[in-house]
Amino acid sequence: MSEVTTTFFHGLGERAPELLPRRIHGTIRFDLQRGTETSYWYIAMRHGNMVVSQDQRDADCVVHVSEALFDRFTTGEANVISAMIRTECVLDGDIPLLMMFRRFFPAAPGAIDPRRMVRERQSR
Repeated sequence: MSEVTTTFFHGLGERAPELLPRRIHGTIRFDLQRGTETSYWYIAMRHGNMVVSQDQRDADCVVHVSEALFDRFTTGEANVISAMIRTECVLDGDIPLLMMFRRFFPAAPGAIDPRRMVRERQSR
């Protein structure tokens, strides 16, 4: 398993209080394929907290994706929703839960937050 992926998952618990709305409750499992092997990352979200493990448990949302593509999600080089549309990854279950979770992935390199653009225009 890549260091980028491991670092991403280990850092989720610290980032959850600032990015995870307290009303979100659910579980997501990422099944990362590398050749014939699969590694599992299970994320439980409740009351603004997040617990991450490598359990292969049932989840509300399961994302099947190659480890290489997931690494690109964690660096902002690829977008999980775009990859789903192109069938580069497969989602089973609660799509809105994944839509909320995508805020943990960084923006594409060089991307500008549209809210920042509006604020800058208003301040001129």
